[in-house]
Amino acid sequence: MLHQELKTAFLQGDESQASELFNEMLRTSVRLGLFAAMEEEINSLCGAKYFPDPDSDYQRAGSEIGSAYINGQKEQIHRPRVRHKEGGEVKLTTYQAASSQRNLFAEVVSALGEGISSRGMTRHTKGAVSKSAASRMWVEKSMEQLDLLRTRPVDELDLLCIQIDGVWIGKLCLVLAVGIDSEGTKHALDFEQGCSESKAVVTALIERLRERGIEESDERRLLVIRDGSPAIESAVRSHWPAALQQECLIHQERNVSDKLRKRDKAETMLHFKRLRDAQGKEAGEEAFADLLDFISERNAAAGLAFKARKDSLLTVHRLEIPSTLNGTLTNTNIIENTIRNWREATNNVKLWNEKETMIPRWAASGMLWAEAGYRKVRGYRDLPALAAALASSTPASSLRSSACVADTNAEQPAP
Repeated sequence: MLHQELKTAFLQGDESQASELFNEMLRTSVRLGLFAAMEEEINSLCGAKYFPDPDSDYQRAGSEIGSAYINGQKEQIHRPRVRHKEGGEVKLTTYQAASSQRNLFAEVVSALGEGISSRGMTRHTKGAVSKSAASRMWVEKSMEQLDLLRTRPVDELDLLCIQIDGVWIGKLCLVLAVGIDSEGTKHALDFEQGCSESKAVVTALIERLRERGIEESDERRLLVIRDGSPAIESAVRSHWPAALQQECLIHQERNVSDKLRKRDKAETMLHFKRLRDAQGKEAGEEAFADLLDFISERNAAAGLAFKARKDSLLTVHRLEIPSTLNGTLTNTNIIENTIRNWREATNNVKLWNEKETMIPRWAASGMLWAEAGYRKVRGYRDLPALAAALASSTPASSLRSSACVADTNAEQPAP
């Protein structure tokens, strides 16, 4: 009957009715399959219906109202019962599987990851999953995500550069690391949680990355892209002394704009755009000099601060690589976009539990969720030029020893 109604609905062009009928056909097929599976299990225990096995220790015991999760909804069904001849009911494996909320696990976790609240899942599933059950499912899945993020192999990734930046979640700071390999693929690497973007927090993150195999080689240096944080700069210099550090031009543009008059902001943006688009050392130096003059004429103190960051702001330009890579390598937009997209999915979280595993679980899930939507970086076909430019003539081990000596001397009091 349903088949005929479905055919009629399709021929009449009633897509809504046809969709409802089709879904009802699917649910009916699932119910019939469930009943057939339960009957098959009962036959294996008790023998065929009306022809019981005299040697069996089990017997049929009628039926009762039960429930099963079908097509994302909880439905009442008549479930058959089996009892042991010596007493006690036997639990049917097929019914236990059909009546378990684990059938909705993937759907619930996916919906929560997309931003639906645990309370909203109760409405979404029409009462099939309670708020507490949805929360338990999410805790289980997010713990798996945290373990996956921090244990999956990364030592075989041919990483050219790593972006490091911090973001605030409640009263805690998360320092994130995202890598770009030689083919232009982005990888969510790891994060570290702390009370601030301190050197200790960044150091813990870098040390864990090194333990997992991300280390400098004597053949090629790393390019580390960061904001203007002295803590990140110092931690990178201590653990990856051969690494080249590029400071985010977007962060610097915001800082400079805040120190200038409102009517100068448009021209400031144009100067920074020219600097970002400049190709090579000479063009970069020229654009930087023009920008420095523009800033200094309007705020001498801001000009001095900007001039002090010249080396870190022109690192990529001095590599003499195609400017098609500047849009990726002169800012931390990959991390910024990762966090922006993740925040959209966590808008329903109003209270972060800082003492438990909530923040690490959500952070890991958010990074992996964002990674699933990553595309190759712009200009990835020019990455071989970056790889060649990062080839180091000085062994990283020698630079590391020199950096350790420098740090030790810096910690000693002056005579």
